[in-house]
Amino acid sequence: MLPETKNFPTELTVATSPEELKQHLDAYLRGLPPDARAKLERFNLRVITEALDTNESNSALESLLPRLKTIDSAIIMQTEYPPVPWIVPDLLPPGLTVLSGKPKVGKSWLALQLALSILTGGKMFGRDVEMGRVLYLALEDNERRLQDRMKKQGWPVNPGGVDFMLFDTFRDQIGALNSHGGKRLLKNVEIKKYRLVIVDTFSRSIQGEQLDVGEMTQAVGTLQQYALSKGIGLLFLDHMPKNTGDLTDPIQHIYGSVSKAAALDTVWGLYKERGKVGAKLAITGRDIKDETLKLTFDMCGCYWHCEGNALDFEMTIQRKAILETLEDLGRCQAVAIADATGQQINHVRERLAELSNARLVARIPKGNLVFYEKTKPESNESSTSNTSQA
Repeated sequence: MLPETKNFPTELTVATSPEELKQHLDAYLRGLPPDARAKLERFNLRVITEALDTNESNSALESLLPRLKTIDSAIIMQTEYPPVPWIVPDLLPPGLTVLSGKPKVGKSWLALQLALSILTGGKMFGRDVEMGRVLYLALEDNERRLQDRMKKQGWPVNPGGVDFMLFDTFRDQIGALNSHGGKRLLKNVEIKKYRLVIVDTFSRSIQGEQLDVGEMTQAVGTLQQYALSKGIGLLFLDHMPKNTGDLTDPIQHIYGSVSKAAALDTVWGLYKERGKVGAKLAITGRDIKDETLKLTFDMCGCYWHCEGNALDFEMTIQRKAILETLEDLGRCQAVAIADATGQQINHVRERLAELSNARLVARIPKGNLVFYEKTKPESNESSTSNTSQA
């Protein structure tokens, strides 16, 4: 259908100045549909900019450049913005998120657990989750495996909550997200009003090389902007590189191009040692504070249980090791404690200072040397309750 022409000039005249030319162009643009107007404005800006690159002193061309669209700081300060529509309070905001981890570490179990919490409006890691619809692109699973996992997690038979799509259907109806598939995906997200879209896995949803900046920008840029503007979550499951060392830095362990990491709003990194039920979930992002959660996998319910902040938990273990060493060795120096516990000497000194402040350890200077010993129970009755928290 042709756009309305009421905003077009009634008589065509030849522009005699840049101002008149700009008036005619603005009148033409106002008569176009919004999407077409935005595209033509971008094209017009690019053409004029390229022309100025070859003729910098052309003031007539410069006058045709559109004015910069800015927002005054006072407007930003005075505007009351709505609260963040968290997917998981304080852990998963709207926007584009990657959940990365080594193969078979439990990423899909965690993603299913998240989908279930939104389906039921239950809890995720002890936090209340708002009920909503979820689209789960299970690109590495089949219906039988999904059913088995959902039964183990105790999914209810509630129609209309979580929609699954397998790889063959994804390939035929959506296609690679960096080759027009992203637009088709977002169109269906808009129709169904999903709160969260889970893509398992990222590598199966795109084509081309993940190390290519252009490919990755095309794959995730539009999706990220849409998710932010609509207040929904897009969660991509992704594999970590093979050699990650002992670090728990989810940003460094995103596989592929730096442009892929740059477009992300939040990163979850799931770290687990083989043969152990425990794991760490390292979380970082633009709108959340960095946090590392200690998780334990429940073999009966097949879900991840959060035991709290992993760093606090580790500190507790390390402090207890120092107290047990002092119990065994008696009065000794920090070097002996470091050797006995396997902790770095600078970390031992920091923890000894904390334990001393809590009156759990006595600091005894002797000349140029400093010794430590565990305080006696009778002199620390008021701190008994703190011992279990140290």
